[in-house]
Amino acid sequence: MLRSGLPFRRIAVVLSGGGALGAYEVGVLRVLESLRLRPAILAGTSAGAINAVLWRAHDFRTAILERTWRDLRSESVGMRWATLGLRAGGLLVAAYALIQVALTLLGSPEMAVVRRFWRPGERGELFSTLLDCAAWMAIGAAGALAAGMSRRVEAWLAAIHRPGDPGRVRRWLRRSLITLAVVHLVMWGLGLPWPHRFSATVLAAGAAVWLASRPGRARDTMRRLLSWLLPETRGRGLWGGVARRRLLEDLVASGDPARLVSGDTLVIVSALALDSGRIVHFAAGPHPGPAFEAGVDQTLTEVVWMSDPGQVVDAAVASSAIPLAFEPVRIAGREFVDAGQFSNQPLDAAVAAGADAILVVLTAPSGGTGVRRRESNLVELSARLLEVASWRQLNLQLAAHGAENLRAGREGAPAVVVVEPVAPLPGGLLAFDAGLADELMRRGDEDARSALARAGWIEPGPA
Repeated sequence: MLRSGLPFRRIAVVLSGGGALGAYEVGVLRVLESLRLRPAILAGTSAGAINAVLWRAHDFRTAILERTWRDLRSESVGMRWATLGLRAGGLLVAAYALIQVALTLLGSPEMAVVRRFWRPGERGELFSTLLDCAAWMAIGAAGALAAGMSRRVEAWLAAIHRPGDPGRVRRWLRRSLITLAVVHLVMWGLGLPWPHRFSATVLAAGAAVWLASRPGRARDTMRRLLSWLLPETRGRGLWGGVARRRLLEDLVASGDPARLVSGDTLVIVSALALDSGRIVHFAAGPHPGPAFEAGVDQTLTEVVWMSDPGQVVDAAVASSAIPLAFEPVRIAGREFVDAGQFSNQPLDAAVAAGADAILVVLTAPSGGTGVRRRESNLVELSARLLEVASWRQLNLQLAAHGAENLRAGREGAPAVVVVEPVAPLPGGLLAFDAGLADELMRRGDEDARSALARAGWIEPGPA
């Protein structure tokens, strides 16, 4: 339990961004729940913002967060590789289909006009050839349409996605391939008119897609290949924010959304405004006084107050819009993205709000970003750059406000307790893997208890 007589009036909990590593923070919050620590200030960026919003909406209980992270997959937050496939594959299919039409028309002897007179028995083959041409023309049109409609398809997939059933699409695809294979073999064996060449190509392509959708090495290889072939994506991000918004809205609604804007806890969600270049702290709850805005203005940041739970959800979606990976989010005519590369943990906001003690949770060791393997594609390199930028900014902020080893020498500075992993966490910023969730939460739990014990915040012995 918390040590009695702690000399703090306003304790702040600050949750860093970390993408798929956000499950680590849930382990920390689980410890705080067991200690019955209800912070006066709760701030977060990116994944930390999502965790903060859900933790507050559920009255500082972590059960919903634990279940969510155990079920979380890339598709849950909108990282649908099918969207990229529609964009990259649609244009490739359109071009390939046109080539196939030309090859079928020019390379098939059945299309020769003179042959029709002395070999009338080939009319069935001629009809099959024409069917091939028609099928490839339809596929070419569908490919061009898919490339242009990928965003709408992404929103549609987000609407029909059911968490906890990732194999549903694979099962549907497998049944469709089996049906097509049976029809193809029957028509081929009986010699009936049928687009044989087209049908065989679709079967081969469908089998490749099915194999790539199965968890394992084949899927990872196909995704790396796709990342090398990414087409121009309008310069706004690989994916949209529909899935993250739907997920967050559903989870907040399962608690009490009103807690986000009422009660005695100030909620702060940080994002980067693209128009001004400033960090915007979206704030909801009790106003800490005029010193809050005054203190924030000194650090190239600004405050936007929220009075509706829906606005808090919007802010969390914007805060988690990792640049390049996700499109910017528009709020009140302005566009926002994840502020992680400039301020991955809003310590400045917590200090300006009058916190006299800050518990900051990191998803990477503050002493270094760790030695990693060479990034093999655009997505991995972007994630690595964000991680490095976050690490650099973190150390600047800790030096300014004082970590555990600095606070004794800074009169009037808040006591800062850092909960961080002792070594780089398994996984990565964009490597959402439900199988790692329990391990990340376990490590967060252990590191939180160790850090709080060292800082003298908890009584000796089991919490």
